[in-house]
Amino acid sequence: MVPTLPVKATSSPTLKSPASVEKPAMRITRRGEAKRAAILETAAMLFLARGYDGVSLDEIVKACGGSKTNVYSYFGGKDGLFVAVVEALCDRFLAKVEKLEPSRTNTANGLRDLASRFLESLLEESHLAFLRLIIAEARRFPEIGQVWYARGPLATCQYVAGYLARQQSTGTKLNATPEVAAQLFHSMVIAGVLHRTLATGEHPGEAQIDMLVKSAIDLIVAKSSAAG
Repeated sequence: MVPTLPVKATSSPTLKSPASVEKPAMRITRRGEAKRAAILETAAMLFLARGYDGVSLDEIVKACGGSKTNVYSYFGGKDGLFVAVVEALCDRFLAKVEKLEPSRTNTANGLRDLASRFLESLLEESHLAFLRLIIAEARRFPEIGQVWYARGPLATCQYVAGYLARQQSTGTKLNATPEVAAQLFHSMVIAGVLHRTLATGEHPGEAQIDMLVKSAIDLIVAKSSAAG
């Protein structure tokens, strides 16, 4: 999960789906939007619980009170619905990222807050189930891996890089560029904790997370400005 694509610092990343993700072009009424949202919510719940192959369109439309015609009209079929579910779940995480307001007066505290908020969301059981679904289906649906990467790890690194760039412009001294520092932060704190939890099912203790965050801050922020 360590990002390898170029990271551009930004405080509010706006990311589009890869070109390979196609949706039917159509105008949708308010009632249609409500129906589409209901289908998405129902499909997300079922896909997360049972995987792609474990859910049929019949089950989805029965659970939400829609019809197969609705699914084909809004999403083009089961495959398109699955991709749309992944996009929607990624967007929920990205929306949380964009609302964060880390400390501008203390960079170390700001990074601690970011780590806490990121991990709070990422270690939720629903999010862990989502990641397992991505891993299981990314080979069959390469576009979902692209969407998840762009709106997950890459967006997170972009946000942290944007924060560090702003802090640097007001006097904080970094031991690397904001982009590299953000990747280090992501690798040490977020990816490390997430990988362990996914592999073992064990959540690291608060003391261990604090140690990882402190180590990342010591590596990223110059000692002369660790408090600013």
